[in-house]
Amino acid sequence: YLLSSSMDKTVRLWHMGSNSCLKVFSHSDYVTCIQFNPVDDSYFISGSLDAKVRIWSIPDRQVVDWNDLHEMVTAACYTPDGQGALVGTYKGNCCLYNTSENKLHQKSQINLQNKKKKSHLKKITGFQFAPGSSSEVLITSADSRIRVVDGIDLVQKFKGFRNTSSQISATMTSNGKHVVCASGDSYVYVWNHEGDSRPSRSKGVTVTGSYEHFHCQDVSVAIPWPGVSGIEGMLDIYNGECNGFGSLQNEIPGVHNSPLLVEEALGGSPSVHGFTSSPMHGILSNANSSYFLDRISATWPEEKLLQTTRNRRSQGSFDFSNEIKQGRSAWGMVIVTAGLRGEIKTFQNYGLPVRL
Repeated sequence: YLLSSSMDKTVRLWHMGSNSCLKVFSHSDYVTCIQFNPVDDSYFISGSLDAKVRIWSIPDRQVVDWNDLHEMVTAACYTPDGQGALVGTYKGNCCLYNTSENKLHQKSQINLQNKKKKSHLKKITGFQFAPGSSSEVLITSADSRIRVVDGIDLVQKFKGFRNTSSQISATMTSNGKHVVCASGDSYVYVWNHEGDSRPSRSKGVTVTGSYEHFHCQDVSVAIPWPGVSGIEGMLDIYNGECNGFGSLQNEIPGVHNSPLLVEEALGGSPSVHGFTSSPMHGILSNANSSYFLDRISATWPEEKLLQTTRNRRSQGSFDFSNEIKQGRSAWGMVIVTAGLRGEIKTFQNYGLPVRL
């Protein structure tokens, strides 16, 4: 199932196999954020510009509890166990709620240390919990920063992208090693996320400004592929057939030693904001991976791959299999994007390091 929120002041429930809407949940103002309860999908949470956060019962089609924050709600999500929720506002306030028994009880407030004076630059635009963690969460805001909060403590910031007017939200890969985010400058940004290498909290907040990015015109959403990463299958070929980069080219057409992101455009609309218990709190995260794997393959036209391989086969070789084995490499990563032009695209990282 899929939930969509809209400027028509409604939340709508859809079935992936049907074009018709199953249920409509009316609000009094624009609905900015929604998410299924990750342990009981008969309930969902919604936030609205009317300053209220609500918990809804889908079978009863009614609100079971709500809370007035007295400022516009711009982001909301459940904790992975469904027993709590994070709620963010236009003025940059971030509140943690207890949602046991589907009731909203405020527990604490998180200080994001946003020093911007203008309230619209403090707006919180997205949350995502780190895979396998119930305390570490990514918080995206309109000051063009992604913050990592552990419990109620700010531990890390990512910068480099632009987020001033869109409802942009960062997402972490399923292995927790990379952070992916769309940007208002028509680029998709990727940062390394090495939680174990962060200094102790007593040494302050780690600021990460080193990133890679690629162009995607008018992109508004970018999420890692929620299914197979592509690395495991490629690694089997790598380990069985090659000792270095040169022979890898022979086995996998199109793999070469300059960074390249393979793109495939798909017909579709990015206007549906879907959320479920999947760790990917993004537009396409609600569908199971087999649904997309049956319909999409992140590939490049064969004639381009073969031509690229012939042109670059004579260049140097080296072995980086240890990077892949340890999960540090982004090789094979697939990123799905949606944009203001109504296109859904997939990009795959086939690039290998360049010997300088």
